[in-house]
Amino acid sequence: MYENGWNLLYFKEAALLFSDHYGIKLDTDVPNPFQSKYENIAQTEEIELIHPMTKQPHSFQLHEYANGNEILRYAIAEMMENGLNYQCVWQKAEPLESGNAQNESKETNSLIKLDHRYGVYHSVPGMKEFLARYQAMPFLELWQEYHEYLKAKFGEAVVPLLPGNASDDIDAVFHLCEAEPVGDFVSLYRYCDGNDLDMWMELVEAGHPAYAHITGYPLMNLREIRLEAEEAAREAVSREEVQSIPEGFVKDNFMLAQKIPIYHDGGGNFIAIDLDPDTKGYYGQIVEVDHEYEDRLVLADSLKEYVAILYYFVKELGVIYNGEGFEGEKPISAYIVRSE
Repeated sequence: MYENGWNLLYFKEAALLFSDHYGIKLDTDVPNPFQSKYENIAQTEEIELIHPMTKQPHSFQLHEYANGNEILRYAIAEMMENGLNYQCVWQKAEPLESGNAQNESKETNSLIKLDHRYGVYHSVPGMKEFLARYQAMPFLELWQEYHEYLKAKFGEAVVPLLPGNASDDIDAVFHLCEAEPVGDFVSLYRYCDGNDLDMWMELVEAGHPAYAHITGYPLMNLREIRLEAEEAAREAVSREEVQSIPEGFVKDNFMLAQKIPIYHDGGGNFIAIDLDPDTKGYYGQIVEVDHEYEDRLVLADSLKEYVAILYYFVKELGVIYNGEGFEGEKPISAYIVRSE
């Protein structure tokens, strides 16, 4: 996981920090923030970077060390998630600078922005400004606003959300992937258990409009997700030729290996949360997985950003699938630019 040049070096339960298996491994001659023999030369005490689970800005303690011809930086924070203490350590190395150049670099490093990075929707007018308005809003508030908008606009044609799940049941899905829970996913599935698929099918088969939450299609329930995750775990060692769009964001994992699906079309295609991104990607990024093509398209850098994108399309452009076809001038897929 990377953030503006910062590498996520460590993010686990704090109690595991110094264990042989999970501890941070550094060469003996590399400055280590957990050993007092190195001098911390940081001129600022804190820096704001991204919380790996919530994707929100979080305050980190900054440590800087001279290391040959470079400055080695560590950003360290303890955080509480799901009743557990986590230790988070980001690392960044830059050429040694002096005077104003170094000060300017420090100012730039502190300006981490949560905007849409991928450009696959860059041809859509007004989207970037719309996303910026929801940047600071907590995920669940955004989801509830989106849900209420759909109900106000489409009334009884909106397929209901089912009651939510226990935290342990949600965490069990991530245990299958041996991965840390994604905070927004946990919040969402505690709040609801996807759309009522039976009602969706009844409306569609009767020829009535049906509107749900993932571009108009149903959000998967946790049981469906777990079944797909169990199948993917059996295929975790398999690899396939993958074209990441953008390049360097998605690994060559087989289909849903190390991914948590939230949508499927019934034909083997998914939209999923990526728990094992490539070097340029982000933990929890939203990826389109199509079984017929080698493309792995990154739709958003987080679940929150993806929901904001869905909200934008239906609210500002009137684009949504209605059970029989799409509304609006063209479907959402037609707005995607598949080259950088």
